[in-house]
Amino acid sequence: MRTVDSSPVKVLYVAGLGRSGSTILANTLGQVDGFFSGGELNFIWKHALIENRLCGCGRPSRECPFWGPVFDGEFGGQSESLAREMMRLQYSGARTRHIPLMLTEGGREKIRTRLGKFLDNTGRLYGAIRSVSGSRVVVDTSKEPAYGYALGMVPGVDLRVLHLVRDPRAAAYSWAKKKPQPDSADREFMHRKTPTQSAVLWDAWNAAIEALWRRSPDKYLRLRYEDFIADPRTSFEAMLKLVGEEGAELPLVGDREVKLGISHTASGNPNRFDTGAVELKQDQAWTERMNGRDQKLVTALTLPLLARYHYPLT
Repeated sequence: MRTVDSSPVKVLYVAGLGRSGSTILANTLGQVDGFFSGGELNFIWKHALIENRLCGCGRPSRECPFWGPVFDGEFGGQSESLAREMMRLQYSGARTRHIPLMLTEGGREKIRTRLGKFLDNTGRLYGAIRSVSGSRVVVDTSKEPAYGYALGMVPGVDLRVLHLVRDPRAAAYSWAKKKPQPDSADREFMHRKTPTQSAVLWDAWNAAIEALWRRSPDKYLRLRYEDFIADPRTSFEAMLKLVGEEGAELPLVGDREVKLGISHTASGNPNRFDTGAVELKQDQAWTERMNGRDQKLVTALTLPLLARYHYPLT
């Protein structure tokens, strides 16, 4: 019989625009003793229970030896009807369009009431993840500001937010590339965005993240992806301090190498399937291969926050 832990579930939520390096960061955090990296858990109901996409371990979600016990033990099985109800509730109050409501006290109460059962079941889900994994910290790389803020409303969740920022031109270059989507039978390649779409979303999400969590500086940390790659040790120490795990052993071999084991990420970038030794190194391909006009366009569209986050204008 599984022991029930009634203490709050400590969740390290990675917020920021996609293609900002969250996958490799979370995969390495998942190697820390007592940490479990679940990938983009905002998609778990759709990708795992309805679409049966591949787990990070390489098996279809319904056959995964980790997610099976999570849903069987807490929800009595992997119910597609429950998944559809959770998706409907999630879309009703935890989407980008709901961020303005989240910025006022009255709006937050409306969101909390609207989400209702979604919040309760999400708390049960994260509690089951902690219990089955035996972890102290659950790492969630969902990145969406609204979902992350809703997660902070969940009973029994102790939320800490890692605001991950990457140079918007590097992110735009990555969004424009054609990248295989091996975990889906319906889509051959990952979704792509134009430089304009990527830049506008970069502005909106980073500004929203700061607005939503500026009142909680003790539970919020902003980290540039470039700084994480340049000095992994210092970055890991800051992240561990954020979640009160300063004594944990860093997941580094030497200064720049990590060894990745098999993960049980529910959704995310295909890099979540990587295992073995990985060297953390800067990816500057965009500086040489990105169209000069696109670079200038993204620079112009992101100028205020580009300066705030200390990125060069050229």
